[in-house]
Amino acid sequence: MPRSSASKSRSEFDVVVAVDSRMGIGREGTMPWHLPPDLQYFSKLTKGGGLCAVIMGRKTWESLPTRFRPLPQRRNWVISRQAHYAAPGARIANSLSAALEACAEEKLHQIFVIGGAQIYAEALRHPDCRSLFITEIDHDFDCQVFFPLNPQFQRQEWLGEGEYQGLRYRFTRWSKEQNS
Repeated sequence: MPRSSASKSRSEFDVVVAVDSRMGIGREGTMPWHLPPDLQYFSKLTKGGGLCAVIMGRKTWESLPTRFRPLPQRRNWVISRQAHYAAPGARIANSLSAALEACAEEKLHQIFVIGGAQIYAEALRHPDCRSLFITEIDHDFDCQVFFPLNPQFQRQEWLGEGEYQGLRYRFTRWSKEQNS
C-alpha cells in the first residue's frame, strides 16, 4: 500500500488503473465495465490515510458521472491545455509536472494519477512514478483506448482477486525493476 509522506520525495506518485485482458481502458469515452469491487478498491486506495490527491486529464474528469465530481475526500487536479477550462470543485493545471509541483507544495499524504491514456503515458515516463496499482480484468471489452504499460515496470504483488457477476479480476501492484 502507499508509503507515508515522511519517506517520499517531493513529487513521488503512484498510478491507478483498471485494464481489460488487452490493456484496454476505455471505449466511446467511458469505462466499458461496471465492477463495484474495483470502484470500492479505487476509493479506499486513493483516499489513503490522510489528504490525498488524484490527478487526471480533462477527458477523464468529464467521463466521471456529475454526481461524483469532484471525487470526495481527495484533492482533485484536472490537467487541461484549455486556458479557461472550468472543473468545479477541482484545481486546474496545464501539465502533469505543474500538478505534481502543486501537490508537493501542499505536502499531501499521497498522489495518484488516474488517467487517461495521455496522462498515463507521461506519468509512466516520469522519474518519480513509483508504483502502478492495476486491476486486471479477465475479459476483452473491445476497447479503443489502451494503457501504455512501460516495460520497466514489473508485477510485484498480488493484492487480491475475485469475481463479480462472472467477471474475474485481480488487484496487483507493479513497480520499476531495480538495477542491482
